[in-house]
Amino acid sequence: MTGAPLIAYESPSFIIADKPHGMPTVPLKGRSPEGTLLGAVARLYPEVLSIRGRNAWEGGALHRLDTATSGLVIFARTQAFYDHLSRIQADGLFAKSYSAVTIPSDRLKGTDADVALRATGKAGITSYFRSYGPGARQVRPTLDIKRADTPVLYTTSVALSVPGDLSAPSITSITSGLSVPGGPGIPTTTLICTITRGFRHQIRAHLAWAGHPIVGDDLYGTPDGGILMLDCFSVSFPDEDGKPFVFTR
Repeated sequence: MTGAPLIAYESPSFIIADKPHGMPTVPLKGRSPEGTLLGAVARLYPEVLSIRGRNAWEGGALHRLDTATSGLVIFARTQAFYDHLSRIQADGLFAKSYSAVTIPSDRLKGTDADVALRATGKAGITSYFRSYGPGARQVRPTLDIKRADTPVLYTTSVALSVPGDLSAPSITSITSGLSVPGGPGIPTTTLICTITRGFRHQIRAHLAWAGHPIVGDDLYGTPDGGILMLDCFSVSFPDEDGKPFVFTR
């Protein structure tokens, strides 16, 4: 695990924490929250453990990041806020934006979304998902609803990150020449990915499906032992009064 969680934003009804790479967001069922982001936040704001959520052991966590992914996670401090943002999520109005440093690879490519990305700088990647591999550790995008784990279509909106773009002030764009373990000099591209409804490993699997696996992704890219270059840097949603709330670090 690298680094320690930082409280990025505090309000009377919720907390935004900045999770480091390597830290689980929440514990497994029946486990202590110690060593997780939930546990670290609860030491400062113990009320997050009293929230009645989808799973009792997840407390007030309103969404999760993969252990290998870094970035912003929202925790409810009140039951009213948890219930509010849960409704917002169900309506597809809770947006999360990520930066992803990627390399070109056709190993898992199954869509031509990269054609639109090259032509216009933007693309949408939409699919169902199915579990895959030993222990279902991975997922694969599919357009066949009969093979899907759930009958829900998930979309990842992707845009090229442009150096100096003020819409993502916290992102350092690396568009070429990144030293990738096992492949120095491989051209890289930084993509900004936005989702409003998430499935496990959604962005990682969608980008690999589009021919742009994330650097450091040992499941969907080329194993290199490095840090997964995926970071959630912005969240937005209507607040309890219906006003737009946006937090970007």
